[in-house]
Amino acid sequence: MNRIPIYESMTVFTNLLIVLCGLWFAREIQMWYNVRLMEVHWHFAKYFYMVAFTAFVGAIYHAIYPEHETIREFIWKLTMLGMGFSVFAMLLGTLYYFLPFDTVQIVKWGIIAIIFIFTIWIYFDHDLRNAVRLYIPSALFVMGVMLYGWLGKGDQGALWILGGFLITLCGASFLVTKYGFHKHFNHNDIFHIIQIAGMVLIYRGTMLITNYGFK
Repeated sequence: MNRIPIYESMTVFTNLLIVLCGLWFAREIQMWYNVRLMEVHWHFAKYFYMVAFTAFVGAIYHAIYPEHETIREFIWKLTMLGMGFSVFAMLLGTLYYFLPFDTVQIVKWGIIAIIFIFTIWIYFDHDLRNAVRLYIPSALFVMGVMLYGWLGKGDQGALWILGGFLITLCGASFLVTKYGFHKHFNHNDIFHIIQIAGMVLIYRGTMLITNYGFK
């Protein structure tokens, strides 16, 4: 019996939804950066671009059947790399939000070192759990900063971003448990839909926040 040319069609579809949302949000934030010229917006725009890139490569990965192991392995490494650079962008955007510009120029080298080590690591071991080990503490750091921004400064944008990352982390529980509603709507698909909801909140908050010391 002839099989369809796409291995996991629903996962490809939900990934492409993330691509569209990511590109749209990145474009809007980039335009806002062109007006305000604040690094926090520049880096969060790059965060959404990298989310879109990761989802696009992920769509290709899930479209290819498992017997093409070599191609899938290469594409999966690109997906992991995209995850790493999206974390890099969101961390830098967060640093510019709550630290003075000159301080960020020093601290950012620590983040660059972490991402460099992660890049080497996934070349030899591209297990998804390695990306999770990078993402979860990074997301918790961002959430902690945004919680401070909301409670300490009354920043509503920080609250939106906090909610967005909280929703994303909750959605990631489906990846860990691998719980799905149907064989054609599995744990990846559920997470992708929840991730889009989180992206909406992060985008909304990013448009409201500013660099440290600015209103």
